[in-house]
Amino acid sequence: MGTEGFNRFWEAWPKSVRKGGKSDCEKRWNRFYCDSCVDQIIKHIEWMKTTDDWRKADGAFIPAPAVYLNQRRWDGAEIPEIKKPVDVLAQIEESRKAAVPMPDDIRQKLNALRGKHG
Repeated sequence: MGTEGFNRFWEAWPKSVRKGGKSDCEKRWNRFYCDSCVDQIIKHIEWMKTTDDWRKADGAFIPAPAVYLNQRRWDGAEIPEIKKPVDVLAQIEESRKAAVPMPDDIRQKLNALRGKHG
């Protein structure tokens, strides 16, 4: 039924009230020869998902996929690299594993200063 490129596009498109008309979108996809630039389209969609316009109001400003295809919004669009979120806890754990243990004599001096014994 659908092309592999179109299926990738449809999967990447975020769920919203305007996501519908799959067969109509597929016709437009084929009419505009979108398979030739599917990677660029997917990259643009993934980036648009991170923008305030597409995220605000629970996706109320996400266009219908048919509109996106008609307007060829990916064409000539500047697509910055998407930065993956940093896992701060994993970084702390890695740093902890790489840390050198405190020497016993230093630990004892610190405990003595704090009024602890042992």
